[in-house]
Amino acid sequence: MIDKRFFEEISQQISKLLPQAEAAGDDVKRSVAAAMQKGFARMDLLTREEFEAQLAALSRAEQKIETLETQLVQLENRVQELEAGRSADTKEA
Repeated sequence: MIDKRFFEEISQQISKLLPQAEAAGDDVKRSVAAAMQKGFARMDLLTREEFEAQLAALSRAEQKIETLETQLVQLENRVQELEAGRSADTKEA
């Protein structure tokens, strides 16, 4: 989960530390940010947007599982009722 602001903040901190970076200005900041993004891309990290999308998908899946579990319990109860009805009919006959 890497936020774009994180890259900007790191880039600014590096620029402050290097006197030549102050002179070069935005070019160095962009170069540092690009190099950092490449490095982080190799680490296989998620962006905040990707993380939130996966979190939303997980939430939907959890809701679906709860719905299916409820339906399963209802079906099991119905089967038990039907089986109980059959045994009562068999005993009466």
